[in-house]
Formats: sequence, C-alpha cells, structure tokens
Amino acid sequence: MFADLFQIPFADPSVYNELASDGITPRTHWAPFINSLQNITPDELARRWERAERRIRENGVTYNIYGDPLGKNRPWALDPVPLLVPSAEWRYIEAGIIQRAELLNLILQDIYGERRLISNGDLPASLLFANPAFLRPLVGVKVQQSSWLHSLAVDLARSPDGQWWVLADRTQAPSGSGYALENRTIVADVLPEAFNTSNVRRLAPFFRAHRDSLLRLAKSDNPQVVLLTPGPYNETYFEQSYLARYLGFPLVEGADLTVRDRKVFLKTVQGLTPVDVILRRVDDSFCDPLELRGDSFLGVAGLVDSINAGNVTVANALGSGVIETAAIMPFLPGLANKLLGEPLRLPSVATWWCGQEPALRWVLEHLNQVVVKPAFPLSGMEPIFGADLANAETRNMSAKLRAKPHAYVAQEQVALSTAPVWDHGQLHSRSLVLRTYVLKTGDGWIAMPGGLVRVAGADGPVVSMQKGGNSKDAWVLWDGPVDTFSLLRRRGQPLELRRGSSDIPSRAADNLFWLGRYAERAECMARLLRCLMARVRRATGAELRCLVRLHACFDSQHDLLPKTRYSTPRDLEDELISLMSDAGRPDSLLSTIVELRRVGGQLRERLSTDMSRLVGQLADAASVEEYMLFIEYSAVLDGCLELLAAISGMERENITRGPGWLFMSIGRRLERAMYAVRQLREVTAPFDEASWPLLDYLLEVADSSMTYRSRYFTTLHPVAVLDVLMSDTTNPRSLAFQLSELAELYQKLPRQVPEDLKAMQHANALLAELDLGTLDYPVPGADRAGVDDGARAELDRSLCYLQELLRSWADNLSNTYFGHARTLPISIGG
Repeated sequence: MFADLFQIPFADPSVYNELASDGITPRTHWAPFINSLQNITPDELARRWERAERRIRENGVTYNIYGDPLGKNRPWALDPVPLLVPSAEWRYIEAGIIQRAELLNLILQDIYGERRLISNGDLPASLLFANPAFLRPLVGVKVQQSSWLHSLAVDLARSPDGQWWVLADRTQAPSGSGYALENRTIVADVLPEAFNTSNVRRLAPFFRAHRDSLLRLAKSDNPQVVLLTPGPYNETYFEQSYLARYLGFPLVEGADLTVRDRKVFLKTVQGLTPVDVILRRVDDSFCDPLELRGDSFLGVAGLVDSINAGNVTVANALGSGVIETAAIMPFLPGLANKLLGEPLRLPSVATWWCGQEPALRWVLEHLNQVVVKPAFPLSGMEPIFGADLANAETRNMSAKLRAKPHAYVAQEQVALSTAPVWDHGQLHSRSLVLRTYVLKTGDGWIAMPGGLVRVAGADGPVVSMQKGGNSKDAWVLWDGPVDTFSLLRRRGQPLELRRGSSDIPSRAADNLFWLGRYAERAECMARLLRCLMARVRRATGAELRCLVRLHACFDSQHDLLPKTRYSTPRDLEDELISLMSDAGRPDSLLSTIVELRRVGGQLRERLSTDMSRLVGQLADAASVEEYMLFIEYSAVLDGCLELLAAISGMERENITRGPGWLFMSIGRRLERAMYAVRQLREVTAPFDEASWPLLDYLLEVADSSMTYRSRYFTTLHPVAVLDVLMSDTTNPRSLAFQLSELAELYQKLPRQVPEDLKAMQHANALLAELDLGTLDYPVPGADRAGVDDGARAELDRSLCYLQELLRSWADNLSNTYFGHARTLPISIGG
C-alpha cells in the first residue's frame, strides 16, 4: 500500500535500504511511522512542507555553498522524512562513538605531552611531524580537566550488510549540531502525529549538558563563555548564531576579543569583560595570528599565551585538529587495545596510509577500488575516486603517490545505505551519512541521541552539503521513558518580564554605527546626485560653475574633473556617472551601498527580516548598467531614496531604544552633520550674482525648499538660507538639529568621556552664538565695493572648526567603544 501510494523506486540489492529490505515492506521499526504517514495525504504533506520551507526562509536558516550565486543567503536544505534508528542499534552506536572519543582524547593528550606513542612506535613519527595541523606552540600545555576533546563529531555510513562504519572524525571544531537541533524543531512541527507516537529521544538534554560542561570548565564563580565564529561568510554561520542563542552565550568574532596581561577580554560598549571559556568554531591554526598563522584575521593575538598561562580554556583545545585525518585510522585498533585495554567497538572504513611501504604497494595495485584523499586536510585536495580515472589519470595519480606517499590516504569506497527523501510530491531513495556527536562532561562522555543526517543530491551518490545535498533529522526510537526537558520555555510557564537591551559586543555596536553612517551617506549622495544630474546637460557657463561648487560638497579625493582648466558639462557628467556607479571607486554611491550591505550582513542576527530585506533591495536598486544610467538616473536615485527613507523609518519606529539603536542613530546624525558643514561652507565662500542659484540647489539637496518658501516665499537670500540650514533647531536637516541630537544621544551611552561630551556641548553653544545678522551679502547686480567679508570669514573658520571637531569626535567614539585601543584621546577639533 505504501509503495503504491507514493510510487517508491527503492529496490536495489547492492545497498542497504534503511526503510525496507525489499523496497516494499517496511522494516519493523519503520512500520508505526509509515502507518502515521499513511494518514496524511501527499497534498497535505506538501502543504505542511511548504509552510516549513517558508519558515526556513523567514528565519534565515542558511548554509553557504561557496561559489553559489545565493552565497550566504542560500536556504538550508532539509528533508521532512527522518531517519529512524531503533534503540538496540543506537546503543551499539553510542557505545562505539563514546569509546572512540575517549581513545582520541588520550591520543591527543599523549601527542602534546610525553609522546610515548611515538617513542614506542605505536604511531609513526612522520605521521605526526609532517602534519601541518600539529601545533608545536601547544606542546606541554596543561589542558583543563585533560579535556583536549570537549566534543567530537563522527561520520558514520552503513555498508550493504548493515554494519555501521566510521568514515571520518571531526576533532577540532565539529559543526552541524545546531542544524540537527533546528531540523528536529521543524520536522517535529511538520509531522507532530508521528513524532508524538514514536517515543523519540529528545535533544535538549544533550545541549543542557553542553552548556553546563562549558561552565564547569571555567575557574570563576560567574564565568563568561563565548562562541568564537569565523564570521558571517562561513558556510555554517547560521548554525553558530543559532547555537549561541540557544545556549545563551555571546557570538563573537576574533576582533571582539583582546588579550591584556595574558588574559582574554570581550570588548563591549560597557568596557572589557573577562572571558573564561571559548567554544570555538574557528580552525585551530587560525586562532592566534601571533603564534600560529600570521595571515589570519579570524583569531585573537596572544590567545596561545593566555592558554599557556591557564587564564582561558578553549574547547576544543587548540591542536586537536592533528588527529582530524583519516591517516590515523589504521592505527586505532592497536591503540584501543594499548590505551583502553579493549578492542575498538566501532570499526573505521578500511583505510591505508600511503606513508607505510606495504600500504602504498597495496593501494597502487588496487587503485581502481579505493578513494584517494589527502592525509592532511589542510591541503585542500578533493577526494579522487580511483574507479573514475582513465588510464593516463591513473598513471598520473600513481606517480603522485610514489613521489609523496605520506601526503595521501586511500579508503575503501563504501556503497552507502539509502533512505526515503520527499521530493516534488514523491518519495525517492538517496544515499546518506549520519553525523553523530559526543560530549565530554564532568561525569564522563555522553552522545547526542541521533544527529545530523546528510543526504546525497539527485545527481549522484556523493554526500556533500557543499555539492547540493540535503539534510535530515535522525529519530532514536527509545524503548523506555524519554526526558522531555527543553532549554526553551514551554508555553504557559511563568516568565520573568524583562525590559531594556543587554550589553552588546563592540563589533556589533561598531557595525550599527556604520550602518547608520553608510545609510545617511548614501542618502546625502543620492540627493546631491539627483540635483546635479537633472541640470548638468543644459547648464550654462554660470550655472555650470554653481554645479561644480555643489559637486565640491562630495569632498571627493577621487574626482575625475580636470585640475588645469575649467570643467565642461561633459566632464561633470562623466564625473557624476562615476560617482554614481563606479564599483571600483571607494567614494561612489554604489560602493557606499555595497558597504551598507556588508555591515548589514555582519548584523544578520540583530536586524529584523524587514530591515535585512530593505538593505538587500537597496543594493539591487543601485546596480544598474552604466549605459542606462543617464536615461534611468532619476528612477534609480528615486528608488534608492525611497528605500533609504524606509530604512530610516525602520530605525526610528521599529528598533527598541537600546545601545544598538543609540550607535546607529549617532552614526546617522554624525554623517548628516558632516555633509551639512560641507554644504554650508559653500555659502560662506565668495558670493556673486552668478552664484545665487546655488542657494536653491542647497535647499533642494537638504529637502528644505518647502520650509524656506513657507517663510520667505520665493526670495532667496544667503542669510535666510544659512538660518534654515544651519541654525534652525526645528529643521531636522539643519546642522544645529544634528549637533543637539548628538549631544543628547551621547549622554545616554555608558562610559561617557567628559571631554567628548563637553566638546559636543561647546559645538552647540558655538553655533547658537553665531550672529547671522552681521553677515553682509551684496544683492545680485549690486556693487561689491565696501562689502565687509570679515564676518563670513569668521563663520567659515567656525565651520572649519566644527568639521574637524566632528571627525576627531568620531575617532574618539570609535576608540572608546569599538577598538578599546590603548591610545590617548584625539584632541577634539585639532
């Protein structure tokens, strides 16, 4: 009935079928699940899964496939039909992976300790010392609780006879457990009937133990644990962010941490907070650019020294990647007998390290039967299937093996078991690998009941998420009571109400600050460009000079205007097109929006879905072919300004007034003030009759034309324009408004610097004291004889002072809250 309903082409005697040995009759432990599934029609399952996929997209559950156009925005691929593992089988797997974790931990302890295994010949010295993952600076380091391996991931595959075999061990920064948790949440929601009746072992107790064990690794009573991520461009960044939130630990990058006096600190807007434990997802050699890899931007300079001093614990311990190699597998059975006094329970797939002469000879003779892999994964070589090699390729591979045998391992090519996958309304059979997880606690080792199932794509048996594979949940069907504990609060339970935002890392505050600055910079640039491009082609000589003066408000260091002669309309037009669309020009509108999207991506876990969507739409709107720019410039700039207005509205109306909002708003006000000063200085420059249209342009750019006309009708006068754009505290576009807002926002920040606050208060007072009535501008056509330019020169000096003050004030803000640099404050206005 099941096969008829879903039309499943399962029968393949050469592989183990997880669902049904004959492709038709479900195995005993699958029968209840199949009966439950039979009560759901294919259409209903499709509707449920459509909702789940929408949830995956809306929640930003992603996996970055390098080279894929979607990049870090690619939705996580999940199949709704779980892999079912019966209790007896799971007990066998659990015992095997726990024994394996204990064995690998002891091997690491010896490698970085007395190295008796090398001295006694149990491990070849060349296998260790040729491995770039062997970190010599960690030799002799004392590891807290001898926990070289805090967690371990073991990849398992089932051979055609039903035996589970180990394909690989992930020892340095195991990934996927967060995805397994998210898979469980989604699949249990899609198939609640089957989940509730299958007595599935829960995952939450494993993560509770994970959190508690990390806290126990610390020496302080109130420990600070952080999760160190490579950043948002890493393929599993979502999982790292999700896991950090679930465990309740801050997610940090290397730049968020600093080492002072051999201690690690987290940079926050409140100051430096001591860090006791680092749960790392960064490969060990990248964790300290001072001691390990000098080209790494992912780690923390001085981390190894802090570990040596015993001031911080890293899980997994640095250097644990040395045994993340298949080359060690042939030696594990003997090492299990020697170190544990018992045989290896869970066998590894047949493996030959070519650094041994007998193994090399066997591999060369049976090259068409094995998969050749790098002995040291850091080499970046892809696995080579001997059966797929042509004669010339076989000879070439044989030559490489002979030339550098220690660099290669060969493994038996396993015919992977298959499981049902829901695809386009039907179930299909696909190859799978089960990744299991083991955790060291204060009471010994425990295993996650289940794990992350990775499934091959439709185009072949290779199981790889990077090559378009899917994932599955794994249900361990238990024969006793299950622990229903959850780290998430259940509905209806008492809840302590909380208000206000918790402290945020300095990097997040820095990115929010620049998100505000880039958004405002893009808006100011778009307004200037729209005003200029609407007039440049028909500009006369006098009007063109006004437009060139307006262009000076960009303060560009990369402008294309000629320096030895007057600019022509074509010169200015080319410059404006470059300013709008040149991606290689750092001060162009397009580059500014690209930077806006970049910092938005760094804030993925802090921005709402709507805000992230707006930032993405803005980047798309600005990417227009150059030949279309002058035809479509108005629509492009209007579209950008509409999206920027929406981002501004989201900032004002949708973001809670915590530290993050303060820095974003300060960034916006600071950037607007800087542009306002540059525009106002054009009014203090020599002014003649030909310059009068510039006043109208400045009002248009500042979106203050209607404000001016409501007060002065159509009469343009520089003093009145200065009053509206500089001194009017009711105009949200005026300089006085920005300085007042900056002073008010700054007073709400923690750890204020008194000198910086006084500097901003002084700037407000200076602006308020400026007497515009002393300015003398000749009306158009009047004789300039006797005109006193002294007051305007004084105004220009004041604006120059404010321009320098804003720059140095911004630098001091960055040093205090973002960089935590040991530098003297920058002299305000100097």
